[in-house]
Amino acid sequence: LKYEGHPCLWYLILFPFAKLGFPFGCIGFISLFFMAIAVWLILKKAPFCILVKVLLVFSPFFVYYYPVISRSYCLIPPLLAWLAALYPRRKEKPLWYGAALALLTQTHIFMIGLSFLLSFSWFMETVFVWRKEKTGHKLPVQNIQGLGISLASGLFLIWELLGSATTNASVDVHISSSLSSNLHRINVASQWGMDELLKMGVDDPTWKILRLLLVAGAVVLLFYSWKEASIYIGTSVMQVLMFAYIYLASPQKAMLLAHGLVFVLWIIMEEKKEVRMWKWFWQLALAVLALMATNGHKPLILNDMDQAYSSSKEMAAYIREHVPEDVPLIAASDIAVEAAAAYLPERVIWYPLTENAVTFLVWDGVRTGSITYEEMLERVKKQYPDAKGIYFLCGEENNVSGWEDQLPQMQELVRMEGNASNESAILYYIQMPVSK
Repeated sequence: LKYEGHPCLWYLILFPFAKLGFPFGCIGFISLFFMAIAVWLILKKAPFCILVKVLLVFSPFFVYYYPVISRSYCLIPPLLAWLAALYPRRKEKPLWYGAALALLTQTHIFMIGLSFLLSFSWFMETVFVWRKEKTGHKLPVQNIQGLGISLASGLFLIWELLGSATTNASVDVHISSSLSSNLHRINVASQWGMDELLKMGVDDPTWKILRLLLVAGAVVLLFYSWKEASIYIGTSVMQVLMFAYIYLASPQKAMLLAHGLVFVLWIIMEEKKEVRMWKWFWQLALAVLALMATNGHKPLILNDMDQAYSSSKEMAAYIREHVPEDVPLIAASDIAVEAAAAYLPERVIWYPLTENAVTFLVWDGVRTGSITYEEMLERVKKQYPDAKGIYFLCGEENNVSGWEDQLPQMQELVRMEGNASNESAILYYIQMPVSK
């Protein structure tokens, strides 16, 4: 997990389906299932009016990016909805609340801030009530147990991801020695995150206006409910810092800011049912946010409906029809080939870097390395000594260096494009050199 950079929950959910031999496509139904739970909880439990609920659940936050693009993000909305429903009853059901926080910690690296701040707030509440009431001079046992569950998950997360800063290729933490440079980087990361959230083209003048509106909104929210607002603001600041120093913003990551806002407004409106004017103000803000995101992301969603997200299924079909079974099929990268391999279970796609067939991605120190084109040919010759030629499957990022220099000696057979990064592929035929 330290090479992959995310916690374990999503992989534990996928594990039995993978080991029982379920088809590759069932992953889409798994993400759809969890998002359906989130939608049901919002429609059934959230304190918003029905129009706002409908606008939310039919926005890109719920209808596309998490249920369709099957990744660990799909676990976050149902867990946030469950936490929001539990929040007013956290004193009555501390074990359930602690378990929900523990699960949230294990969903995604961007949820660490929210889980920590909710746990810390709950801990301070528990201590304050104990000191105020002096109930037998003992802290409530079940609260301590619930907090212990959350703490255990946090400690386990540290163990899971220890060393990620040096082992995960996507992480490049670089903090400048200049305060102004860091502030500029954080500002740019915030602007980029807002653009990924809304997809409305947040240029510099627009960002100045949005920045003022966001600061004003944060101040009003603090005045309205300082504790819950502080939790959301702290979470958002942590996420922006991650955008700046760890992972660049993407629509899925930026939309966590929207899901966090839905969560915090849910719990605030449950606790402050008597303040009617502010309830309508914040619901209007949610409706405007959902409509803006729907309008901004519409072209991308329509493009995904028209164009292939990945080339893997089509590439697998091409290989099945056009590539002879007695000629070796070689991968230049595992990440570009593993999905095609999943659609092609009857064929071996051999990966020279690991000297094994590609089945699923093994995230370890070996896969981050590379070999030269000449080393690749030597390993292929050793594995397939009688091969006169090979089919060479390449992606956008490959672990065989120098292969581009050999393009004049390679015959391009087919090139297939995918919308997502690392989901395009090219298939070549290479005549193996005659041994001296």
